Amino acid sequence: MISESLELYSQASWTEIGIFWTSVILALVTVTATLFNYLLLRTQKDPEVIVYATPDDRRPSIINLVIENIGPGLAKRVKFTLPDYFPERAFGFEDAPKPNNMSHGPLVSGIPSLGPNAKRIITWGQYGGLFQALADEPVLIKCKYSRDRIGFPGSKKLTNECLVDIKSFDGTDESDNNWDKKAANELEQIAKALSGLAMGRQTLKVSVKEDS
Repeated sequence: MISESLELYSQASWTEIGIFWTSVILALVTVTATLFNYLLLRTQKDPEVIVYATPDDRRPSIINLVIENIGPGLAKRVKFTLPDYFPERAFGFEDAPKPNNMSHGPLVSGIPSLGPNAKRIITWGQYGGLFQALADEPVLIKCKYSRDRIGFPGSKKLTNECLVDIKSFDGTDESDNNWDKKAANELEQIAKALSGLAMGRQTLKVSVKEDS
């Protein structure tokens, strides 16, 4: 009788232990799934502000500095930390003078709000002037901004670091790719020619070649 009671008690204990650990595992799975969903939601909501240099396709030899939010969320109160010396409007070629330190613009004053895919484009200068200021060393720019918390009041601060260099532009293509401007110039020449014909100032010559 006693042995049967002990056996029943032992079976009940193992059953309770099994139920306990099953509950623990289910709780861990639930927490993990919730955390994963939260992180996934964050990646779909977090802004990401970056700063990079890029050549201007419409103005040969000009290098622009671009601030862009490549993330899907809205970046608020965007601020930037620059080195002690950071050039602005650095124009010129091999004998370019050393440009002034940047004193105005969004990198200095910040941006209150920057939406997804939004940009601020700064005419930074030309290779000669920028190389005179920065030489071979890349420059570190820190971007600090915030986003609204997901499901909670308040905001969360985010930070991103960007390396900007000028040396990599050495020897790159500086062709004039402003095809709109080129097309406009050609149309202007055609319009002048037609105007001259209409006013009688020019004559239209037509030559016909006969096949032999």
